[in-house]
Amino acid sequence: MDEGTIKAIPLRRSRGGVRALTARPLRLTERLTAGVRRVLSPPRQIWLASLGSAALTVRGARTVWSHLLAEGAAVEDWLRRTLGSAVDPQAGG
Repeated sequence: MDEGTIKAIPLRRSRGGVRALTARPLRLTERLTAGVRRVLSPPRQIWLASLGSAALTVRGARTVWSHLLAEGAAVEDWLRRTLGSAVDPQAGG
């Protein structure tokens, strides 16, 4: 059972590798700018969801408008038939 640990491949570090970058502390203006940017920029998912909801709203408005037009045309036809049959063409002269 000890064979697995004996035959393990040793990890080598490259000699010409990338050194760790030393991070300099952020200045006050950089911290404020980053904070404002983080607060004002909504996450990508919210932005994409708002695009989807706008598209659904436009599609819904078009659907409702077409239904309203169809209903209006049906009411106009009904009114023409109703008012047309109420007027007697022989008596009106």
